Formats: sequence, C-alpha cells, structure tokens
Amino acid sequence: RPVDMVRGSKLRDQNGIYGTKWTPSSLNDPGARQSSVSWTDASGKLWLFGGDGYSTISSTGLLNDLWRYDPLTDNWTWIAGDNTRNINGVYGTRGVASSSNKPGSRSGSLSWTDASGKLWLFGGYGYPASGPAGFLNDLWRYDPTTNQWTWIGGNDGVNQNGSYGTRGSPATGNIPGSRRSSVSWKDASGNLWLFGGEGYSSSGAQGYLNDIWRFNPTTLAWTWIGGSNLRNQSG
Repeated sequence: RPVDMVRGSKLRDQNGIYGTKWTPSSLNDPGARQSSVSWTDASGKLWLFGGDGYSTISSTGLLNDLWRYDPLTDNWTWIAGDNTRNINGVYGTRGVASSSNKPGSRSGSLSWTDASGKLWLFGGYGYPASGPAGFLNDLWRYDPTTNQWTWIGGNDGVNQNGSYGTRGSPATGNIPGSRRSSVSWKDASGNLWLFGGEGYSSSGAQGYLNDIWRFNPTTLAWTWIGGSNLRNQSG
C-alpha cells in the first residue's frame, strides 16, 4: 500500500516554522532533524523533543524545542523550548518544577511516559547548565498539564562518570554515567529499563557501554542490574 506524506516538506534541510507557543496552526512545522525523542499521549497526540537539525536558522545545531502534533486536525503546536539552536539548560532547583526550567539542546536522548502521562527524559549529547556540549546524564520530568519541567536527578554538567552502587540494590545515589544513543523500554510496573549507549562508565574516558539499569519513578532510585561498569567490554 502506498505511504502518504501527511505533513512537512519534500525538500531537505528545511527550517522550522514555529508560529506562537501553544497556538496550533496548519502553517507550523518542526525543522528537519534527526535523533529526537518522541512519544504518544493518551489522546493519541504525538509529542516531539529536540534532536540535531534546523530551527529558524539555516544551519544545523542541537535543539530543545518541544512540539505536539494532533492527527485529527493535522496541526503542529510549538509547546516549549527555544526556536534557535545550541541552548544551555536552565535546571533550577532539583525536584522543584518551574516555568523557567528547560533541558538544554540535545540529541540521542531517551524518553518514556509514566502512568499519569508525564514525560521523563534522560541524557543524550547536548548542552548542560553552562559551557559547551558534551555527554549528559540529567534526568527530567515534564508535566503537560502545567507545562513545567522538573530536574529530577543526575548532573547539570557534561561527561560524568556513573555511580553504580551495588549490583541489584536500588539507591537514590545511583546514576548511570553520561551517554547517548541508549535503548530503553518500560515494564508492566512502569519502571524504565536502560541498556548501553556511548558515554561514560564508572571511571575513565568515553567509550561504549553494556550496562543495564532500572529506574523506579515512584522512589526515584536507579538500580544497576547487569552488564559491566567499565567501557568497551567484549560480549
């Protein structure tokens, strides 16, 4: 069966058309990009965050824009974040939601939604609270009802080694090292599972990872489940 192009351009390297925040329009379109994260909410709307690509500027960079697409109206809405590239994050106070908080521009993050419809965002390659881009291990929660981000855990800097703790033992002090391009999934209990990626282990420089982690969104505790806490390990 032929696949129909629903929206967007048939040309490459297109800038975004942002319009006005929280105002859907048939003219709006996110810019061309790769390595974004996306999810679908309970009403069937698509949400899109960040990636590496084009904002309103005709050159590529890392993005932190948040979009919502309604398949019933065929309209995009620019929800939050910036309409330019390579933006540092505003972390605020850990655990406190604020309308001024925002993750920095990034690509290669992972995301999932919890039972209440909130988005969780972890890591990637991008911009911390200040300074140039690097590998991230910050954990964020976004509430679409209040349109506010909360910095939950991890660091507001780049290239952080992980705190593994004891294998199989959850602890609020545990945190995976900074990384991008991991894989993730959510189990029937609502826990996030994370495997591998490119980034930082328990010590040393950047490399490839094979660690597996579980995050409990109720207790906010990570558990190192398996794999190595070192980089570049053979199978």
